[in-house]
Amino acid sequence: MKILALMGSPKLSGSTAKLLSQFVNGARAAGSEVEVINFQEENIHPCDACDMCECGDKDFCVYNDSMRGIMKKVGEADAFVLATPVWWTGASSLTKLFLDRLYGYNTSKFFGGKGIYLITMLYDSRPHKHQLPGADIVGYVIQSVSDFAGMEFIGHLRGSSTGGVIDDMKMLDKAYTEGMNFVKILSHAN
Repeated sequence: MKILALMGSPKLSGSTAKLLSQFVNGARAAGSEVEVINFQEENIHPCDACDMCECGDKDFCVYNDSMRGIMKKVGEADAFVLATPVWWTGASSLTKLFLDRLYGYNTSKFFGGKGIYLITMLYDSRPHKHQLPGADIVGYVIQSVSDFAGMEFIGHLRGSSTGGVIDDMKMLDKAYTEGMNFVKILSHAN
């Protein structure tokens, strides 16, 4: 089984990256092959809604950037894990660039029938009267993308921190376990 891990944080050694790394380690321990793509290291042009792709009907985008290679790998993968920090109640700008560019691809062809797992990481050092909804908002967006593309949204790990890079061993262990469980769920589904 091949899992494509999509990392949407610009901090390649930050909290989101640490959670994703633990998830990937767990998935590999369960026997899966995992490739990690860091959006920070890619050149993804923003979608400008030119509609040359005819909303994915032509299965291409006029921009010859990293999305072509990423989407080739998406097509070859059996499942996905998407990791993003939560910024201002939404996904990071790097993650959003990727999601917006899916407009130009036949998403059901690339993603249909595959599983996806979401990791969100919220950093907030200020006390709030009510819990911030950012992770849930990102979860709703990915659930909507999953439904549209014909994917199965398998789980969502919500990490949070009030200080620097996450050092919560329980959360890091949970990410590892979730990676192992993701592979087990996918193996039973096939």
